[in-house]
Amino acid sequence: MSTSGAEAAQDLAPDESFEGTIVGGKYRVGPLVGSGGMGTVWLGRHEQLGTRLAIKFIRPQFAERPDARRRFEIEARAAASVDSKHAVKVYDYGVTDKGLPYIVMEFLEGESLSEALIRRGPLPAKEAAQIIAHASKALAKAHAANIVHRDLKPDNIFLATNMDGEPGELGYVVKLVDFGIAKMLDVDTTGKGGLKGPTQEGSVIGTPNFMSPEQLTVGGTPNALTDIWSLGACAFAAFTARIPFEGEVLGDIVLKVCVEPLPVPSKFVADVPAGLDAWFLRACHRDAPKRFQSVDELAEQLVKVCGLGAVQVATLAEDRVQYALKPASPEAIEELDDLPSGGMNAKTALLTGIIVGVSVMVALLGFLAWRANQDDAPDAPDAPTAPVPAPSAAPSP
Repeated sequence: MSTSGAEAAQDLAPDESFEGTIVGGKYRVGPLVGSGGMGTVWLGRHEQLGTRLAIKFIRPQFAERPDARRRFEIEARAAASVDSKHAVKVYDYGVTDKGLPYIVMEFLEGESLSEALIRRGPLPAKEAAQIIAHASKALAKAHAANIVHRDLKPDNIFLATNMDGEPGELGYVVKLVDFGIAKMLDVDTTGKGGLKGPTQEGSVIGTPNFMSPEQLTVGGTPNALTDIWSLGACAFAAFTARIPFEGEVLGDIVLKVCVEPLPVPSKFVADVPAGLDAWFLRACHRDAPKRFQSVDELAEQLVKVCGLGAVQVATLAEDRVQYALKPASPEAIEELDDLPSGGMNAKTALLTGIIVGVSVMVALLGFLAWRANQDDAPDAPDAPTAPVPAPSAAPSP
């Protein structure tokens, strides 16, 4: 959804031009803004509301292919299922009078992460970490909805500059785009024929440079851990402005992904944060169970490595306890201020002394009374007959 469609418009076949037409009875198609292998993207406008939109059409040569049409529908369904401000929003899906499927989505201005890296080179560590963390938020929502993106790469992480009131400190909003080859897992719980993905089990589909070893060698049903590998590879690109696993042919790429020692960011950018190499080696560990086990964990550790501090994470319900403390009275604060090193203030020490003194006096009187009783006993003939005088007050002068 870039704004570089002017050059692509020159290469369009006559039956691929939609400018000036109205689709769905309410969307007027404007100029071309981008094109890809299977589709073209046009600026659109809602006839009644006047809002700007992006309208994506499948290319006519693919319109008759069931797998291509299915992929197009999956893109609409998957993106619409991800409820995150960091995922492109899909508003509508339909078919033109000529039988061409189209998707209506939010219009994004800006550039892809790939374009930003070509233009700027390696990104500052904190910016790169925030981009990956924001993309992780959308990906976490996708995984929660049983959707695996399967084609994460810098081209599909968009830095949108036209989000009024939202860009924040980055100056743009990170958007995850292009769910065209997403896999919708276990969504058919009603027996009504849910979408399972555009490919057969065992097939390999995606961008090899950013695909996990198991995608390239085993195939089969993808899962969240394959997306985690790909997001780790995207992070490598963000920090170094290089593709982590380059190769002229597929065999070279597979060899680097699956066999050769994994690259580390510090080899290409000397001043990357300490700990980034270890983070990358875990994100792209060849043994899937040894990777980060969720995109939340991946993002959490990355922002810590890059000095952004700990991020807020969900806790168990029993940990979510809030304690309400009443403000202390001035008298209590004054007593605390007067505490000596022994732990008692003057008032407490005086009171303690009085209590101790009274206790000693009572004990002494008890002892003297006991002695008097012993002296009066009949089995003690040698005891003095004179009674022991009880203690009395001092005589008056």
